[in-house]
Amino acid sequence: MSIDPCGRLWVLDSGQIDSQDDPKQICPPSIIVFDLKTDLPIARYIIPNEYVLQDSLYSNIIVDTRMEDCSDLYVYIADTWRFGLLVFRESDESFWRFSHHLFFPDPLASNYTLHGLNFQWSDGIFGLALSSLDENKERILFFHSMSSYREFFVKTSILRDSSRVNNSATEFHLLGESRGLYGQSSASAIDSRGVMFYGLVTRDSIGCWDTSKPYLKRNTGVVAMNKETLIFPNDVKVDQEVRQSVWVISNRLPMFQAGPLNPDDYNYRIMYADTSEAVRGTVCDPNFLPVHSQSTTDWKK
Repeated sequence: MSIDPCGRLWVLDSGQIDSQDDPKQICPPSIIVFDLKTDLPIARYIIPNEYVLQDSLYSNIIVDTRMEDCSDLYVYIADTWRFGLLVFRESDESFWRFSHHLFFPDPLASNYTLHGLNFQWSDGIFGLALSSLDENKERILFFHSMSSYREFFVKTSILRDSSRVNNSATEFHLLGESRGLYGQSSASAIDSRGVMFYGLVTRDSIGCWDTSKPYLKRNTGVVAMNKETLIFPNDVKVDQEVRQSVWVISNRLPMFQAGPLNPDDYNYRIMYADTSEAVRGTVCDPNFLPVHSQSTTDWKK
């Protein structure tokens, strides 16, 4: 889910149940919009059949708008199992879909091991995070596959132009270095100071990176690690309060797949932390001087 500045909650409904074992498409995937003042649904946009491929799993959504009245609102949606990035424009309720090899899983990162469990997932594009507007009114969408150790990026001006669907192969880019072994990441989010937070699903951790610094392994850090409360941090969000918090949900998904969860244990947790306090003293703190090996970050070139 994603909240726009106009007080609306945008919820992605995959329309699917039993996704890991025997996927059943109960209804068409769609976007449902709620008015947060009334808690009532105000719109539903069904994803057209032409963009729902065999075994598609639309799993993540993020809203992009620059106008005070949200009249220019776009939505970006990740298709994790069929490796696509769907774009929705609210003004005329139109959809288009980008395909790119950077949306695919990395075979070398498709083997997972944690807490004595070993399993293989071939999950493609999953994490989506938007930068703040720059001086040219441009935003960058950072993205990664779940089964990957790397981060990528694209300018949102490319995504917002439907004519670029078949003319954009060179516009999607690799960002810096690999996160290294066991660097598979789930969701990600960026705060107003430009710090990215992301779930490290095989490390029981929440990682961080200050986007003003080069994406180098030595410039990425960890803000939280716990072998009980952070088992499989599946979703990460940053709220829009003046003093922002990063919110994390962990759900022990691999344990659920391996067998019944223990009903006498806490299997699902929602946790939060002040974003500034979380990175204080780490390499992700914007006040921390980086170790530079290049004059600027890749995505600002």
